[in-house]
Amino acid sequence: MKKFIAISLLSLASSASMAATISLPDYLIFTAIDGKPVLNKSQLEVSSGQHLIELQFYEVFSSGPDDTNSIKSDSLYWSLNLSKDEDIQVYTKDILSSKNAKNFIKSPFITLESATIKGETVKLVNHQELMAIIMKQHTKMMQQ
Repeated sequence: MKKFIAISLLSLASSASMAATISLPDYLIFTAIDGKPVLNKSQLEVSSGQHLIELQFYEVFSSGPDDTNSIKSDSLYWSLNLSKDEDIQVYTKDILSSKNAKNFIKSPFITLESATIKGETVKLVNHQELMAIIMKQHTKMMQQ
């Protein structure tokens, strides 16, 4: 019985280490992964393989004690093919104003850093762009 418990614990420990942790800046949150909702997290564990990650930008800017302005994006999508279980840090250009935030939402690029990824830039797409990509891939697949 002790041998079974030890083997089970080793199995759990090895499966727990088989995931990468992706960390986002404070103003980006995960809302879904592979179509499954996530409760507004800024850090997420993801297993190796192909994933569709849904993000959202949300930030509150204040120009005075009584003047606040919140900026929120629609869903933004990131197709990630994770080949290694390594932690990934996501960065963006500095977003210090509502103008910066609106520019980011219009053209959302993120930069990835990890042990093996150095400054890889990825464009996030909106729902309309995602559907266009899926349609192109579907058409290409049907022609083969």
